[in-house]
Amino acid sequence: MKQRLVGALVLLSGGVVLWSVLFTGPAAYKVDRDTQIPPEPLLVEPEPIAPKRPQNIPEVTRQEPLPEPPVPDLNASAKPEQKVEKPVTKAAPTAPPAKKAQPMLDPGSGVAKAWVIQVASFSSSANAEKLKQRLQAKGYKAYVRAAPTASGKQLQRVFVGPELKEAAALKMKADIESTFKLKALIHEFEP
Repeated sequence: MKQRLVGALVLLSGGVVLWSVLFTGPAAYKVDRDTQIPPEPLLVEPEPIAPKRPQNIPEVTRQEPLPEPPVPDLNASAKPEQKVEKPVTKAAPTAPPAKKAQPMLDPGSGVAKAWVIQVASFSSSANAEKLKQRLQAKGYKAYVRAAPTASGKQLQRVFVGPELKEAAALKMKADIESTFKLKALIHEFEP
């Protein structure tokens, strides 16, 4: 009988706790069913206002642009030739003036013939970049070009140049070979 009383008390206390949880609770959990959004405001478009001219500001007169200066005729000489008579004296025969060295032009493309120095070829692009940076640090115009091989692999070739004079390219080749302890080659430049 004692066990039945204890069981009834446990069931009664459980029912009280369950009742309080189900039917009473904090107000924070209740859902507010009224909207909190205010009604849409009524917007009225303003009427346009006509612009007014400011007062106490003088009118500005429009100026004509200045005329452009005349373009000189490039075919005519700037100064007219004046004839000045010089005394005639016999002078030793002089050699004709030396012509300025003109770079040789490729007849097919019209591009000046130039020379490049192939410093090295690498299968690794990282090694080619390292050598290019070393050459550039010494003041050379170095660059890298990829070249396919017969087996389908890519070789990274390091070049220096181009130089318009073959003699300058040969001198540069000798300098690079002595400085970097490499065997370089000279090729015609292909843009």
